[in-house]
Amino acid sequence: MEAPSWSVLQTSGDEEKYPDAVYLSEGPSSCSMGIRSASQPGFELVIVWRIQIDEDGKVFPKLDLLTKVPQRALELDKNRAIETAPLSFRTLVGLLGIEAALESLIKSLCAEENN
Repeated sequence: MEAPSWSVLQTSGDEEKYPDAVYLSEGPSSCSMGIRSASQPGFELVIVWRIQIDEDGKVFPKLDLLTKVPQRALELDKNRAIETAPLSFRTLVGLLGIEAALESLIKSLCAEENN
């Protein structure tokens, strides 16, 4: 089965709201979305989208967060926020839903840039 498009982005307009931060490497049919920080060069989050279908045909969207950060940032991250970010993002998706979790993540990464 083909991966779904980022229709949630097209609906919410995140790519248009944050053109310097959000990108879809393969356009709307991408299986991943990147979020870059303009204020922190080298810091990037990548959301990977995939779907799972159970034996009964029920569809489960799965979003995973990958971090791309400079080695120095990892060394300075004493609270292990970068290391625990993927699990925290899954929790956020469970609490807020996909669209609100993505919006929250983008806003938190871009907060400094928009002030």
